[in-house]
Amino acid sequence: EAGLLAAATQRSSSRATRRTSRAPSDFSQRPHTNTAHPPMPQQTQQPQYRRTGSNGASDSAGEQPAVIEPRAPTPAMYWSQKKAWGTKPPKVRSQTLNAIGSHIYVFGGWNNSVCYNDVYVLDTEAMFWSRMRTTGDQVPPCRAHTSTAVGHRLFVFGGGDGTQYFSDLYVLDTKSCVWTRARVTGASPSSRRTHTCFHYNGYVYLFGGGDGHRALNDLWRVRAEPNASGAYEWEEVETSGGRPFPRGYHTSTLVGNQVVVFGGSDGQECFGDTSLLNLDTMEWTHVSIDPPLTRLAHTATLVGMYLFVICGHDGSDYSNQVLMLKLDTLRWETRTIYGSAPAPRGYHACTLHDGRLFLHGGYNGQEVFDDLYTLDLSSYSYLPQ
Repeated sequence: EAGLLAAATQRSSSRATRRTSRAPSDFSQRPHTNTAHPPMPQQTQQPQYRRTGSNGASDSAGEQPAVIEPRAPTPAMYWSQKKAWGTKPPKVRSQTLNAIGSHIYVFGGWNNSVCYNDVYVLDTEAMFWSRMRTTGDQVPPCRAHTSTAVGHRLFVFGGGDGTQYFSDLYVLDTKSCVWTRARVTGASPSSRRTHTCFHYNGYVYLFGGGDGHRALNDLWRVRAEPNASGAYEWEEVETSGGRPFPRGYHTSTLVGNQVVVFGGSDGQECFGDTSLLNLDTMEWTHVSIDPPLTRLAHTATLVGMYLFVICGHDGSDYSNQVLMLKLDTLRWETRTIYGSAPAPRGYHACTLHDGRLFLHGGYNGQEVFDDLYTLDLSSYSYLPQ
């Protein structure tokens, strides 16, 4: 995808903007916000149906017909609400979700009144939830933090609880179930939440977020291994091309040697712009995508040559759309998706595992969710990463 993305970026140079300075006066020139952008409704198609008997098999002589179920064509993407056993997470929003091996880890979040610091583990083969019994350093309850998987470890940074904003880095060893509060030397990022993090070439990178007073657009990185004295070293990264506008509740998705920053908000407006950062040259490119769809509190996951943007808020209302950004053309696409889609929401969490996107929790403005959905990706899961 890195080569495809670079080629698409070159082809769209006539509609790209390169920002060379970020003076305060520039902030009045906002990226596209939700001012009646053209809608992209999900395609609809009348599904075929099949009858099932009381035992779930197709009707046969002597059986009473039971349920008439929609049948999706093959191949097709399909939403399913999953039933899982065990000790499942509570209703939660602004939590994190990471896949390591055949397990999915949920950490933190809140239910609009209580913040959590528990780790829940889903065995995706048995569909069984358990609450991890951790030892080591005490991690404060938090929400709107980041959790980045590096091998079998989770790097958790920032977040907050109520009026508190955190700047600590914690590392969870998912094999030993031990939390470690990282010892940090030198300068480090300020306290924040609603930022994004990703892992590339031995470093955990951090971009943006908010500190309770203003939105941020700084870029930091920390080596994923401690130095000889056992300390972790942060460094602020200088870039060219002009940084994106300050924001939180955006997404930063790694595609080859580039990261795609999409959407978010500065607390006043919902953004629909897209920026690419080449992590080898540290140069930003700002790409115009038509139509410029606005999103905040969404998820964006790389699947083959597509970026799957799921749910979120468009500046007016919560959505349950699945939007697909094709990386070789930098154009939005939609597909017919069968099954029962999750209710519109934002502040949920999503991760890719075994040809399925797992979606957990979230909030729709009135209700916090504890449900679990999978989006079976059909042939899309076989596209090269």
